[in-house]
Amino acid sequence: MEGHHQLNEIASFVRLLPTPITSVTHNENEVIAGDKGGNISKWCISNGRISWSRQLDPSVSDIHIVNNLVMVASGKYLYCLTLEEGSILWSVSFDGACDLLSPNEKTVWATSSVYEIEIGHYVNCKVQELDSQNGAMIQSLDLPSKAWSIESTEADCILGLGRPDPGVYFIRSGTGKLEPKTEAPDLPIIESVRSSTGSISFLTASGTAFEIDSRGHLQNIVDEATCVGYRHDGTWLCQSSKRKNGLNVSDDSQIRLAEARFVVCSETMTVTMTKSEPTKGIIQLNNLDVTWSHRGEVTSYNGQGDRISIGYSTGEIILLESRVVESRARAADVNGEDKSEIRARLRMLRFE
Repeated sequence: MEGHHQLNEIASFVRLLPTPITSVTHNENEVIAGDKGGNISKWCISNGRISWSRQLDPSVSDIHIVNNLVMVASGKYLYCLTLEEGSILWSVSFDGACDLLSPNEKTVWATSSVYEIEIGHYVNCKVQELDSQNGAMIQSLDLPSKAWSIESTEADCILGLGRPDPGVYFIRSGTGKLEPKTEAPDLPIIESVRSSTGSISFLTASGTAFEIDSRGHLQNIVDEATCVGYRHDGTWLCQSSKRKNGLNVSDDSQIRLAEARFVVCSETMTVTMTKSEPTKGIIQLNNLDVTWSHRGEVTSYNGQGDRISIGYSTGEIILLESRVVESRARAADVNGEDKSEIRARLRMLRFE
């Protein structure tokens, strides 16, 4: 276990938006984040400079980069922006809020819902498939409950629904049919995460965590779970006070962080984090366990390539790069190594 760090000490850069971050994503060249106030900005990873900023309908709930496009769910709108300049190519409005997105090469799936204050319940819940190039509606399906998670495999859509008709549902592209997965528990879903191999893990409101493969077959299930995800080597991870519940859960699947609530991995490192302020976490990479803490609550995160981006309730966006994290963590133990390049990059990128 390496020494304890403040998260900003091992970050490649820290940026700030005016209100709490509600969605963050990145690719190999850019970081894009949106906040509760509808602000969305893009930064260049190579030099840390801001590329563009836009004010959209509050608040930003989901962002995805697809080829040279940026799909944004914000307020009641689905926006399609150009990646280079942030110009709006098209937008589509929905009844209520545009909640979650799952794009593929040609289309984008979007969920929407209306919160009825008088009954304290979500109504008019839908999922729509639209053409990514022009926003044309391909199909729209009514949902029996609000979708709290959305994933996709090729052109198909996989939804995790809450009450009153909870569970995991599949939609085959172009069929217009909502198919419940009978092997998955009929429990209200609160989040999901997809592995690099196509398996999907779900966490339910009752604390049950389970994993299905790309065909919907149940692979793992654990009760009294608070956290579920994947390690960067593909290992299924679960934080639970109980051991396995009928399926094969190895000892390696346990998370070594008390009160862990979030797991996110890139191709080279895994980060487990708590939710409450101050946030505590562990970064695992190259046989290193780096502990850290940071003020504020984690509100969004994303892992791709050799990087992980994290959004905070403070409005901060933090970018972690495995090479920088490892260099900073090993700094006290490595003698004679030329770290001038890393130091120069950190000075350039750390803060605006």
